[in-house]
Amino acid sequence: MSARLLLLLAPLVALQLYLQVMALRDLARQPRVAGNNNKWLWVAIIILGGLLGALVYFAVGRKEAS
Repeated sequence: MSARLLLLLAPLVALQLYLQVMALRDLARQPRVAGNNNKWLWVAIIILGGLLGALVYFAVGRKEAS
């Protein structure tokens, strides 16, 4: 793998890891989530889905406290 390619991919990998950690942190702090309140399902979506999984959690999975 060339150094140029690594320089291009490094920010994307960092962004992905950051968003996944923030999504998991937010999930742990939320009392309820969308989708039958199944937090383990959201953990799997965030971890296995990578960047897209974290974005889906922030867009759909968060449930405002009522």
